[in-house]
Amino acid sequence: MTRGRRREHYQWNMDIIGVPGVMAEAELISSIVTLFKRIGITESDVGFKVSSRKVLQEVLNCYSVPENLFGKVCVIIDKIEKIPVDEIKKELRAVGLSQDAVQELLQILSVKSLTELEERLGS
Repeated sequence: MTRGRRREHYQWNMDIIGVPGVMAEAELISSIVTLFKRIGITESDVGFKVSSRKVLQEVLNCYSVPENLFGKVCVIIDKIEKIPVDEIKKELRAVGLSQDAVQELLQILSVKSLTELEERLGS
């Protein structure tokens, strides 16, 4: 375990080059799920976190957050598992997000399924 880490983890890198759209990403996720099933790892043993700049941008657009704040917001939300949520809220407010935008962004970041995400944002 790396000093300062709260958990041990293993990393597997796969790349697909030159494939437009999200099918390549779906293929990568399918590959790891297939491996896990074959070696007996189940959903109670492991979870996936998937992030999308497009989803984050869509949420920010819903609250009229200017595009020039996108990078700053990304830096702040990258800290979400490292610092208390109240600090995250303060930092997001400090860069200019409204209270409503901060609340909605934090709710979207806690979504656990694509179905729930679609229910919140639409297709």
